[in-house]
Amino acid sequence: MRLTQEEWREVLVDSGGVTEQVFKQTTDEAKISKIDIGTALLKKGRVTDEQFGQLMANFYGVPYVNLRTTNVPKELLAMLPSAFAKHYHAVPIVQNDDFVKIGVSNPNDISLKALLEKYVRIPVKFVYVTPGDVEANLFRLGEDPGQVLQTIIDKVQQSGKAEANMITLVDALFEYAYQFNASDLHVEPEDEYSVIRLRIDGVLRDIGRIPVTVHEAVLTRLKVLARLATDEHRAAQDGKIEHKSKWGDTVDIRVSIVPTVDGEKAVLRFLSDKSRELHLKDLGFEGEDLQAFEETIKKPWGMILVTGPTGSGKTTTLYAALKELNKREINISTIEDPVEYDIDGINQIQVNTKTNLTFAQGLRALVRQDPDVIMVGEIRDKETADIAVNAAMTGHLVFSTLHTNDASTAFPRLLDMEVEDFLISSTVLAVLAQRLVRKICLTCIESYIPDAKRLQFLEQMPSVKAALLKDAGKETLEGIRLFRGKGCPTCHNSGYRGRVGIFEILEVTDGVRTQIMKQENADIIRQGAISAGMRTMLQDGIKKILIGRTTLEEVLRVTKE
Repeated sequence: MRLTQEEWREVLVDSGGVTEQVFKQTTDEAKISKIDIGTALLKKGRVTDEQFGQLMANFYGVPYVNLRTTNVPKELLAMLPSAFAKHYHAVPIVQNDDFVKIGVSNPNDISLKALLEKYVRIPVKFVYVTPGDVEANLFRLGEDPGQVLQTIIDKVQQSGKAEANMITLVDALFEYAYQFNASDLHVEPEDEYSVIRLRIDGVLRDIGRIPVTVHEAVLTRLKVLARLATDEHRAAQDGKIEHKSKWGDTVDIRVSIVPTVDGEKAVLRFLSDKSRELHLKDLGFEGEDLQAFEETIKKPWGMILVTGPTGSGKTTTLYAALKELNKREINISTIEDPVEYDIDGINQIQVNTKTNLTFAQGLRALVRQDPDVIMVGEIRDKETADIAVNAAMTGHLVFSTLHTNDASTAFPRLLDMEVEDFLISSTVLAVLAQRLVRKICLTCIESYIPDAKRLQFLEQMPSVKAALLKDAGKETLEGIRLFRGKGCPTCHNSGYRGRVGIFEILEVTDGVRTQIMKQENADIIRQGAISAGMRTMLQDGIKKILIGRTTLEEVLRVTKE
């Protein structure tokens, strides 16, 4: 059932969910995009899925169930045929002797209720589940995608590399990666087989093998989709695929193909629409760190740097910051390599070395485009660093990234690029260092008290021990309570689902400026910042450990303690 505009007003405005101004803006955008108001609201990130679910449940007068944190037994899911459940967005959630609770996105559908009761032969009670939650869990409503994928691989082995088989196999790989929220898909050739691997929550997992005899046909199919040269096998190629998921979502896939000694290897990066809609709170910023970063990005001019290794979420953080600033009154421009997401209202330029459009050349052009805010994908060389610093000096707010291990190392890195110390100290407002850790699966989370062996391990790491004791408010580690995931079908028995950032924000205070002018090393700058109140990544990670967002092992893994 589609709601009228007045019903949407009742859901959103009358309940206090959004302001009248936000409602009017979203209504106008929905008309232009030809989508309903609720979808437009979620797409713009103005409410979270959970907030939207609660507002809708209140409107319908039924309970709201968050499917992402609810573990539904497989035998209960089997109550409804897969095709039926997907068509009606109906998910059995709880059953007893008297009734079954079924999650639907339209609890007012009386005919659906009658149909379900006739099928299950027991009274039905409706609860509200969001369409997005259902789609995120669709793999649990039918066959395991892994089994589907293996069936297709077996068929390919039996019937050969016909074009129809290649199309089916590649589409199945895309769907498998999409349904499991993978960030990357690898097709790696070996002697007898090509290994298919997925990076899920930052960790690579083998998911299957295809015969080496069909490997070239798979690569050809990928090249055709990415509009690459199919007869080129000795040079690296990059392209892009726009994949339409069977559930209606569009997924941008970045393709990289390189020659290896065993054949061509393909790595596909999946770019989810959800990342462009994230707010700073969604990334893991909390408390004083969130407040400090929000205040810094609203300064009228200066430079803000985000540091960390490849794959640590730097670009997502920059997009979230730009989203906070994205208003019609200001001009925001970016130079990126590559442009990962198209963002409405922002001018984005793609680096192109073939036309000599480098970071430096693009940035030089952007400064003449009357910008208020500039984002440079990465500062890699002296020329780019000089232009970025001068842009920050002349009244622009500049965002960029550096590849350094922590926040304090950014200053010696800029000095290595021959940027003058007085320019660094007068333009850089703050440096944010970050890593991504896996979140504990909320379906199977449990608390535990570390055993003697683990306590002994912690005693050997003074900095970790000190941070744990300080945040836990304890004098010894005896009896300290931590969290972990047991493993369940929702998280594929890994104990983790999703990722969150851990951060350290080094604000450039007068003390830090003095140290930069003296060209002090990173350790001295770091100690000065800590003395001034900076929380390190380790300390931020420890806080997230104690509140049950991640595990000790994850924080130690990414901080290399």
